[in-house]
Amino acid sequence: MPISIEDFIKSATNEQKELLFKLSETAKQEKKLEDKINYIYNSIKSGTYSQNDHSITVCEDKDDAFVISIGPREKLKGVKKQMKAYMEKAVELGMGDLGLIQRNYEHYVGEFLPTK
Repeated sequence: MPISIEDFIKSATNEQKELLFKLSETAKQEKKLEDKINYIYNSIKSGTYSQNDHSITVCEDKDDAFVISIGPREKLKGVKKQMKAYMEKAVELGMGDLGLIQRNYEHYVGEFLPTK
């Protein structure tokens, strides 16, 4: 049965706490990149993509969006690779009973969470 983060924190080592922090920060990066990619693909509706620097790029179809989103997609691959490493490390550190790890391990690692 999964244990809550609140219960886990009470007895967690500094290394485990640091890993939870890294997981949280990396998840925020992942969300930000996914939102940016989705924004680019949603720009197809208007036919243009506008960046923070107020430049405007033609974005009329999926090919345009694909090219525009290359940078964020490559960064996203790196973030997902880092999340995979963090998930594997969490299991090494005995954190496999955390609901957070149980819910996300297969998504990032590509295999079922090892059992005891």
